[in-house]
Parts: sequence; structure tokens; C-alpha cells
Amino acid sequence: MPDPKHSLEWLDITRTAGGQPLRVAAHVFRGVEDGPRVTITAGIHGDELPPIVIARQVTEQLDSLPVRGQVTVIPLCNPPGFESFTRNTPTDMQNLNRVFPGDLDTWLSDQLAKKLHEYIAPRTDVLLDLHAGGSIPTVDYVYVLNAPEVSRAFLFPTLYKGKSYQGTLGTELIKQNGTKVVVAEIGGGGQLDAQYIRRGTAGVMNALKVIGSIPGDPQPAPAQTLLHDMKIVRPAFGGILMPRVDATQLGQAVDRGTLLGTMVDPQTFEELEEFRAPFDKTQLVLVRPTPSRTHAGDYAYMLGDLSTAEQLESQQLARQDG
Repeated sequence: MPDPKHSLEWLDITRTAGGQPLRVAAHVFRGVEDGPRVTITAGIHGDELPPIVIARQVTEQLDSLPVRGQVTVIPLCNPPGFESFTRNTPTDMQNLNRVFPGDLDTWLSDQLAKKLHEYIAPRTDVLLDLHAGGSIPTVDYVYVLNAPEVSRAFLFPTLYKGKSYQGTLGTELIKQNGTKVVVAEIGGGGQLDAQYIRRGTAGVMNALKVIGSIPGDPQPAPAQTLLHDMKIVRPAFGGILMPRVDATQLGQAVDRGTLLGTMVDPQTFEELEEFRAPFDKTQLVLVRPTPSRTHAGDYAYMLGDLSTAEQLESQQLARQDG
């Protein structure tokens, strides 16, 4: 049983066509002392399983810790997407993380975004938004937006200082409220999920120490690569993507021209397309680690340009006021 500081709140969204209530759970930890108000979100994309498990493990750890301020954990922001295990909401095929702050007078995804935004925005000083590569790709990096020390506190080897997409929860909270936001991209693809769940849970707990939500000295940030330029590779043709690099190589550099994979016709076995490293030193950020059905325009690779990157030294992280 959760202790008295841990309460479960429900966001009532709507009813499904089959007459079932659609609602979203929020685990709320209220401290006895004033402090930062932190919200941790997962499951905005329905096929991103590791962040949901990380949210569960963080919740279990918070049950035994004194919390300062308030920590809210929303482990599954998109229940319809999770049921179909799809990135987009199946009823309208919209990407929930492109329609914030939402609208109650249009599609289900917009209604869901509106209810989430109305709940999260007034109670959040710091947002930790957890994502993954989905059911097939594996990804490994943390955005640096407007809270660099909290981003470093996740202890991931690769950081990316780039613009977030319009319509994301984090973008809207920054724009409207000045909320501090960290977006972490943690694993996916199934092969290394246990490793990424451990790393992601440790990263969230370390970030909560930096923010000042839980006691303890934060673990120092390791030496990290801060990317400024990243290329998303999208295939011109669909087929089976046959990889030449795998998830164990994420964070590593390869030379320009290195063969990353090929697209093969599933019927004739004709090779339709090659994917090669585009930069003199190309850092692997997202890969498809196993042969996978891939549509034209899908995410195939995310690749960082090390010629414009910064190499950050190890740093002792200081606790913030929140």
C-alpha cells in the first residue's frame, strides 16, 4: 500500500465509442516541506514501453523517501496508443506530442492533450518527459533545453542542444509558463530494455536530487558529448531495413561513408537503398538494431555531427532550489 504522502488521482478524459471511461492516472507525492513541483511523464507515445516501467520503478522508490515539494508521476499519458502499441493515437492517427496544448472541440488526441495540459501546467516547475525509440528503434540521448544541469544529471553519454518540435508538451510549457523541461530518449527496440530501464531510473532519481525533491548528494555528471547538429535519416523506399550497426554501438563514432544499413525489397530481395554515415565523424544516436519492416519516411537513423559538438568534462552537480 502506498504511504499517506502518495495519492492516486485520475484525469477523466472522455468515454470511448464502446462506452468505457478513458482516464489517466497520476501518482502524487506531497512533501511536508515546501519545494519544487516536479512532473514526470511517460507513455505519450503508445509504443514506448521502457519509460512506463521507469515511471513505475521511480514511484516505488519515492514511496520510501521523504519528498520535498511535490512530485507527480504520470506513467501512461496515452492509454489508447498503448493498447494498440502504436506511436500515434489509433482513433485519429495523430501524434499526441504534436498537438499540445490541445483543444476540446476536435480530435481525441487534442482532447487528451488539453486535459493533460490543464492538469500539468499549473502544478509543474520542472518537467521530466520520458520517451524511447518505440517498438523497433533504439535511441540514447537527453535534450538540453532550458535546464542544462538537470539534463546532465541523467548521466547519459550524449546530450543534444536543439530545438524541440512545436506542439510537444515540453515546448508548450516552456513557451507559456517558463517551466524547466528535460526530455530524455531512453532505449526502445526490446534488445537492451533492461539496461535502459536501469539507466533511466537512476537518471530520474539523480535529477530529482539535483532539483532538490529528494535527499542525497547527486552523482557527478560524467564526461558527455553535447551535440548541436543532428541529421534524421528517412528512407526513400519502404522494405526491410537490414542493419550493419546495432544498439550496442549507440554513442560511438563512425567515419564518413560507413555503411549503416541497406533497404531490401521483401519480395525480389533487390537492394533499394544504402544508408551511410554523412559526417567526417558521425555519432550514432538512433538505430534500427534488427531487420525491420520500414516504411518510406520512417525514422531509420538519427546521426550527430561531432565536428560541431562540445565535449563536456565530468562535473559535480549542485542541488537546485527548484
